[in-house]
Amino acid sequence: MSTVVISNLSWRDRIRHALFVAAATLSEMPFLEHLEELRKRLIKCLIALAAATCVGVAYTAPIIQFLRVPAAKAGIQLSAIEATEMFSLYFKVALATGVCLAAPFILWQVWRFIEPALYKHEKRYAVPFIISTTFCFVAGGAFGYSVVTPWLLKLQMAMAKQVDIEIMMRAGSYLTMLTATIVAMGLIFQMPPIILILSRIGLVSARFLIRNFKYAFLLFSIAAAVLTPSTEFAPMLFFMGVMTGIYVVSIFVAMIFGRARKPETI
Repeated sequence: MSTVVISNLSWRDRIRHALFVAAATLSEMPFLEHLEELRKRLIKCLIALAAATCVGVAYTAPIIQFLRVPAAKAGIQLSAIEATEMFSLYFKVALATGVCLAAPFILWQVWRFIEPALYKHEKRYAVPFIISTTFCFVAGGAFGYSVVTPWLLKLQMAMAKQVDIEIMMRAGSYLTMLTATIVAMGLIFQMPPIILILSRIGLVSARFLIRNFKYAFLLFSIAAAVLTPSTEFAPMLFFMGVMTGIYVVSIFVAMIFGRARKPETI
C-alpha cells in the first residue's frame, strides 16, 4: 500500500519524502551524540590553539631570532621586501608556535574522542599515548630544524654556487619553509607511537602494515606534495624517504609490540 502511495506522489513530494526519511535516519541518538562530541572536541582544540598562538605572539621576536640560526650558519642573508611582510611573518611564526604548544592538548582531545570505542582495559594507554606522541612531535620538530632545514639550505647553496648566483631569501619565504618543515616533521614522527598504541590494543598488526605498504607509499607521495614547503622535486623526495623510513620503523614496532585484541574481561 505504501509503495502505491509513494509511486503516485509528484517528484517534489518524493524529494520531500526522501529528505524526511534521511533526516529520520540521521536523527538517531548515537550518531548525533558522536557529532556533538566531535564538535565539542574541535571547539576545545581551536580554543587551545588560539590561546597558544597568543602566547606565541608574546615571544615572536626571540623565536624569530632562534629560527634565523640555520640561515645564518648557511651564510644566507634574509630580507623583507613587501610592505606588509613583517606583519604576516610575525603571524605565521606565532601560529606555528601555537600549533607546537597546543599539540599535546589536541592529541589528548583526539584520544578522548576515540576513548568510548575502547574496552576498559585499553583505556589505560591514554597517558603513554600522550607522552609518546608529544615526545615524538618534539623530536620530529627538532629533526626538521637541525637536519632537514640545513640540508635544504646547503642543497640550494651548492646549486647556486655551480652557476655563480648569490642567494638572498625573503624572510617570509624562509620562515614559512622552516615552520612548515618543523610542523610537518613533527606530524610525521607521530607514526611510530600511534602504531605502537594501536598494535598493543590489537587494532593494527605488522602483517596489515606490510600488506598495505603500496597504499601507504601512495599516501606518502600525496602527503609529501602537500607538506613539502616548496615545489622542488628534491625536498619532496626527501620527505617521501623520511615518511617511508618511519613507516618501516613502525612495521618493526608493530611486529615487536603487537598483539591480538582481547575483549573486555569481567
